[in-house]
Amino acid sequence: MKKRLRNKSIVISTLAVMFTLFLTQQSLGAGSLTEIKVFLNTGIKVMLNGQPFEPTDKDDGTKLVPITYRGSTYLPMRAVAEAAGIQVTWDPQTETAYLGEVTGNMAQNSISYIKASPEFVYNGNATYRLASRTPEELTTADGTTLNYGYVTGGSRSVNMEVTTDFQYDKFKARIWAADTLTNDDLQVKVVDEHNVTVKELKVKSGKITEIELNVKDTKALRIYVQGDRSIVGEPMLGK
Repeated sequence: MKKRLRNKSIVISTLAVMFTLFLTQQSLGAGSLTEIKVFLNTGIKVMLNGQPFEPTDKDDGTKLVPITYRGSTYLPMRAVAEAAGIQVTWDPQTETAYLGEVTGNMAQNSISYIKASPEFVYNGNATYRLASRTPEELTTADGTTLNYGYVTGGSRSVNMEVTTDFQYDKFKARIWAADTLTNDDLQVKVVDEHNVTVKELKVKSGKITEIELNVKDTKALRIYVQGDRSIVGEPMLGK
């Protein structure tokens, strides 16, 4: 038992000093990454508690090869730690890996939003409006005035493209779809830069519909809202 505890202590110390955070690509914040030249070292053999051990991705079974950088060899922390019986918990907000017990409170996920103002929008026919200047163009039939948004510009729909450039996690907006010629449900469709559908739905004419989309893997969003009186209200990008 003492030998097992001593081995676990050695593993913990080694992990704390040597192992890198190969948790998942999504776990790492782009702002903290530095590009370096490393080598996959297939010649390294790992023994764990006297037995051969090959680190693998627990999700798909992919073999995780050690890397060598400036004379030091690095192993994937999660695979090795969990094989040694040590729990690994990742806090994406603070980019902190907890080995074993999590002390204190992990930061709660929170998204900071900014306006999707005209510098983010191009193509299409959408016209940007502010309630402080033209409130009548942003006021719905029930009297709700949206603070800002994009209107049809005289066409039969709102068409706009929002640049996300892989920098944002969320897009949200309040959609008011309305048409002078029909009270039928109207179409809302959002596709990415490859014309792959992100969101498609029918909405009640004359009603505000709130949408929130995950856009982390998109470069641009193309937004279409049917109706000659429609508004893409208060669009925001979050990360």
